[in-house]
Amino acid sequence: MFEYIKQFLKMNDVEYKENEKLSKFSAIRIGGNARLIALPDSADKYVAILRFLGKSKIDYRVLGRMSNVLPSDDEYDGVIIKTDRLRKLLVIDNIAYVSAGITNASLGGELCHKGLSGFEELSGIPGSIGGAIYGNAGAFGREIADLISEVTFYSPADDLLYVATADELNFVYRSSAFAQGLGYIISAKILLSYADIDAVSKCMGDLKVLRQKSQPFDELSLGSTFKRPRPDLSAAKLIDQCGLKGYGIGSAQISKKHAGFIINIGDATADDYLRVAEYAESCVYQKFGVRLEREVVLL
Repeated sequence: MFEYIKQFLKMNDVEYKENEKLSKFSAIRIGGNARLIALPDSADKYVAILRFLGKSKIDYRVLGRMSNVLPSDDEYDGVIIKTDRLRKLLVIDNIAYVSAGITNASLGGELCHKGLSGFEELSGIPGSIGGAIYGNAGAFGREIADLISEVTFYSPADDLLYVATADELNFVYRSSAFAQGLGYIISAKILLSYADIDAVSKCMGDLKVLRQKSQPFDELSLGSTFKRPRPDLSAAKLIDQCGLKGYGIGSAQISKKHAGFIINIGDATADDYLRVAEYAESCVYQKFGVRLEREVVLL
């Protein structure tokens, strides 16, 4: 079956990698082998792969920059489709048309150069626009849902492309209709406002400094491990109050700088990471009666 898939990829001019460690792509450098990784560089190729794999009944997963995805230590005996080569960007007036694979950082920089505001708070979030939409990423009081006008996506349920408005995508805190299985994000239309370039640049710079002061940007992590239990309560604060900063298993450790991050200080495994997360969950529940919900997605 995999030879058949490789022939399809070759015929459609799609680069692929065989038996590649997902740790090479993971932001936290964790992950076992993937049997096959497809790397489409256009929306047409991306949709063609999705259609083909849907008909072949082979297991597959779509991943972007893997900034908040924890791969298993075991082999993934299927196809990984990575969207990070889908990087088209078109800006017309105050509207940005963005492919799923463009990074939040590069988009923020481009919008700043064009004197467009609204994305400053999100520009420092690791990962891509596709991942940001999937998980309704947010920071400093801003969520991607605040800016989305439309999203174009492929639905495997009926093998069709759709364009949906933000109101139709069930955006809630750190989730969306895509996280519930609606389909696969191809591109988005983002609404922005005009602003002074220097003001936008200063805002982005100030927010970057705030992040660097409070978060372990020099360490390998998947960002925030847990969601906020309530809008007025952070998981990091509860974990810190349990005295867990620096707690670790193997090479996975709760950051000493920010208790909401689990970092890889060496050769951590997914099992190490999950055991640390489970221990933090247990301690917080025992001390405060609060159940933490993970923001990190398991592969």
